[in-house]
Amino acid sequence: MKRFILIFAAAALLSQAATVFAQDSGEPSEQSVLEAARAKYLQDKGADAEAPQPAQAPEADTQSQEQPPASAEEPAVVPFAPILISFVPGISFPFGYYDAALAAGWISNMTRDISGAEGAGVFNIARDVRGFQGAGVFNLTRKVLGFQSAGVFNIVDSDFTGFQGAGVSNIVNGAFSGFQGAGVFNLGGKVRAPFQGAGVFNIVEEIYGFQGAGVFNIAGKVVGGQAAGIFNSADSVVGVQIGLVNVAGHIDGVQLGLVNIAGNGVDSIGATYEPETGYAYAHWQAGTRALYTVAGLGAPSGDWFRDYSGFVASLGLGSRTRAFGFNVDFDVSAVQAIGALPYDTFDASGDWSDWEGWAMMKAYPSIRLMAGLPLGRHLQAVGGIKADIDVDALGGRVPEALKAGSSWRGSLFDLGFTAYYKWFFGVKI
Repeated sequence: MKRFILIFAAAALLSQAATVFAQDSGEPSEQSVLEAARAKYLQDKGADAEAPQPAQAPEADTQSQEQPPASAEEPAVVPFAPILISFVPGISFPFGYYDAALAAGWISNMTRDISGAEGAGVFNIARDVRGFQGAGVFNLTRKVLGFQSAGVFNIVDSDFTGFQGAGVSNIVNGAFSGFQGAGVFNLGGKVRAPFQGAGVFNIVEEIYGFQGAGVFNIAGKVVGGQAAGIFNSADSVVGVQIGLVNVAGHIDGVQLGLVNIAGNGVDSIGATYEPETGYAYAHWQAGTRALYTVAGLGAPSGDWFRDYSGFVASLGLGSRTRAFGFNVDFDVSAVQAIGALPYDTFDASGDWSDWEGWAMMKAYPSIRLMAGLPLGRHLQAVGGIKADIDVDALGGRVPEALKAGSSWRGSLFDLGFTAYYKWFFGVKI
């Protein structure tokens, strides 16, 4: 090796000496010949640029568009390191940009692809992850196949398959398959997950699975279910919505909540009158045909705007079917007499927990069968029969004013009861 180096150095010195001699003697050297050829080439190139150029073939344009030049920021091939240790951003062992099987960092890791496990005290930044990725604060990746967790948030720009968990939020821009959980919220594109859960809210374009949140869920398309402490909203639902308020543009399933609104469901306000008791009722039905909620308020017809002592309030569930051109509704409600409650005890204390009316809340069951005849696009004439029921084991709870009309004595599951039934008629829109 030393002999080869000496020979190479001697040849270089002889070549340099020959060049100097040629220049001194006026003979053109090899270097000068190359410089002259280069100058002639550039001159000819400039002349060609000024001349009109022939049109490029369409195939060349297509090829240039389909094969853009490789990005200078990310090389096509990077070296592989079985183990990469990072200390602070930009300082690692081995030093540089690598694919890795195992990466660990004191503050952070910045690798290209991980096929194994990656962990850091603060954050991880990688392109594709196949395996495990964990960080004390956050993870940023393009695509994940495996498990990802962070103390604060995870962000995946493309697709995710596996498990994703974070103390605050998960954000997936592409498709998600697996399980997703966050302490505050989840944001995603198309989610195929047995369960997606967040402490506050979830927002996705589509979900195929079950979505649960402490406050609200918002989705474009749901195939499965939504459950929230307060509010669920979706453009279309195939399954179930459970919450205080449920809203769906179109639903093929059921809504369970206090307020249920469906574009293809039940949503009507009506007024009915009972001739035998003289009571007039207002009611609101909302939900799906399979299961809707109904809320009502009733009082003697002459007392609606001057005396609340005879008022009763109801809340229940019902179902609708269609037969012989009629909308047939059947619902069951819990009814409470509210007029005689001692409201003055709340005024005295100013605290609802001290209100004496809580001990007087004694609801009774009521059953209603109602048929509606459409008279136009929205208006219906309705009529039917309603039964207010006193259960022997609960004591007499039906107000005396509602015991008018006919009654029937019976028992069910060894519980004796008396049903006070009467006819009613009205309208709803």
